[in-house]
Amino acid sequence: MLTRLGIYSILAGFFIGVFTGISRFMKSDNFWVDLTISKFTGEYSDTIVDFIPVDFIQDSLYFAIYELPFAGAILGLGILFFMIGAIGKQH
Repeated sequence: MLTRLGIYSILAGFFIGVFTGISRFMKSDNFWVDLTISKFTGEYSDTIVDFIPVDFIQDSLYFAIYELPFAGAILGLGILFFMIGAIGKQH
């Protein structure tokens, strides 16, 4: 199940990355150009970053929420799911 979810996430991340790349290449200002997780969480992004008071974790969360493109986040999550599903036991 996780392998299938990982494959679907990798494909979704690839297509979002392609649309983002095309939009940046064409220099158009649309939804895909600056798509990050902070666009989805909105005003709660600062709450998520400040939840744990450790500087290293806050810096990592800040990068993941504000600077990492959404396609990269989906690709990373898909690779993680795929690896867990491929290595884990099948019930």
